[in-house]
Amino acid sequence: MQTRLSTPVAALAAGALCLALAACGGDGGAEADGGGTSAAAKAVIADAEAAFAKYTRPQPAAPVPALPAPAPRGKRLAVVTCALPVCVTLSDGAEEAARKLGWTVTTLQSNSTPQGFVSVMDQVAANPPDALAYIPAVPDSSIRPQLAKLQAAGTKITEISPQTAALTPNGPVQAVVFGQNDAALTGTLMGQAVVADADGPVKSVFVWDPSFTGSWGPIKDAYQKVLKGAGRPAGVLEVSNANIGKTVPSQIVSYLQAHPGTRYVALAVVDYNAGLDAALRAAGLAGKVKILSRAADAASLKAIQAGTQWASIGLELGAAGYRAIDQLIRLMTGVPLGDRADAAGWQQIYVKGNVTQTSDKPEPPDYARTYLTAWRAG
Repeated sequence: MQTRLSTPVAALAAGALCLALAACGGDGGAEADGGGTSAAAKAVIADAEAAFAKYTRPQPAAPVPALPAPAPRGKRLAVVTCALPVCVTLSDGAEEAARKLGWTVTTLQSNSTPQGFVSVMDQVAANPPDALAYIPAVPDSSIRPQLAKLQAAGTKITEISPQTAALTPNGPVQAVVFGQNDAALTGTLMGQAVVADADGPVKSVFVWDPSFTGSWGPIKDAYQKVLKGAGRPAGVLEVSNANIGKTVPSQIVSYLQAHPGTRYVALAVVDYNAGLDAALRAAGLAGKVKILSRAADAASLKAIQAGTQWASIGLELGAAGYRAIDQLIRLMTGVPLGDRADAAGWQQIYVKGNVTQTSDKPEPPDYARTYLTAWRAG
């Protein structure tokens, strides 16, 4: 798949102009212009260096407020997930947490197409559970009837990585995991890591699937804000998640060949790493660009330790599933969520100097015990 462009003739003309100017995708900036670094940019760079120093140190798990009474048992939970490995890890965490409470769990995996996802939500709405945690493949506007039916039946709902602003007064979705606040923090940390490592403005590209604008848009926007603030706007490459491990690596290579001097590649999700190192080596680009990914896993930690990837942002993965169950417990028992309805979760920047294990995905320390203690279940 090629980078998505509209109006073929206009696209060709724009592409030619980009090549002529060597400035397509926001590659201009103070560095390119030969100008000095402004006071505002220096402040952004200083903030980036401070954040990089902080988040490359071990980050503690956030405290979980204790419930006033033990968490309810015997509830029915539905989990709707997707086929991406990161989705499966999230849903596995929710399943594990729920089963420790004696809940009955039904997990349904959509094929990430609009039709497949709506069909799965039809199944859930046909037999409303006590609680639902779902990872959307479409905006909530496409499943409004299903959500309304679930809300009318008393189902408590949390949404993981929402594609739109999900929380509305008296709406069916009353809590989110990986919401707007979490996404903005991730994008900011990705941008700050790049700026701090480069020690100033630098040529970079953010790779993402725009089909996930609602959930990943804040990540991209925050990344671009930091890079632009430091003095050089970031380029953007649009790909499709359907082509992970297929054409995504060659698209990244093609972008780098068309934009020489790009030093950092920021991946919206760690799965984009599939096949990328081999593609970079085949193109003679290995060691010439630094790869930064989001949602670090065991494979990315191994790559960082081996030197084939520069850095990755560690997120709550299995722990995010526990966070979703915690939200649902509080909704079912009438305990106010407050900021926990859309809180930024645990995050850490992993680089070669702080990778201590490569056998498993990184997670907040002792997160399961922390939640079970708060639920009076452990």
